[in-house]
Amino acid sequence: MSKVKFQNYSGIKNEQHTPRAVAQSDLKNGYVVVRGFDSTGKETATVPTTDVLAKGELWFVDNVMDTPELDNYDDFVVKSGKFARLFNFENAKQEILEVSGDLVTGSLVVGDVMIADITAGKQGMYKKVTTETGYKVALKITGLNNIGGKGYDVVVTSI
Repeated sequence: MSKVKFQNYSGIKNEQHTPRAVAQSDLKNGYVVVRGFDSTGKETATVPTTDVLAKGELWFVDNVMDTPELDNYDDFVVKSGKFARLFNFENAKQEILEVSGDLVTGSLVVGDVMIADITAGKQGMYKKVTTETGYKVALKITGLNNIGGKGYDVVVTSI
């Protein structure tokens, strides 16, 4: 179950999001994306593919599962060309977020730091980094949870 969510109500209450970014590729809930604009001025959601994009302002996808024909939350995907609801990591810097383990590459422990993964085939996911220097958004693991099998409680750092 791919998911990034606020642990506390205060995060939901104070969040900043946009519901009208058009997905430029298929996106799962929890994917880290870059918010941009196309030539007509419409908002876009694109997974970071370069180090420069991964070090910039990042958002995460959290759409409502509006397809009742799906029996499994894991099958939910925001298709390319559809609207994605994006939440700004910067506004979550004082909040605890919960990240499902299926979005994380490798095995991490409390104290590790995650950034956006730009590796081909893993774009939109998160990976461990030894230093978050130069990254506007990094997620420090403060605890473990059971979201997505093995999930992580994180706080936003590096902003």
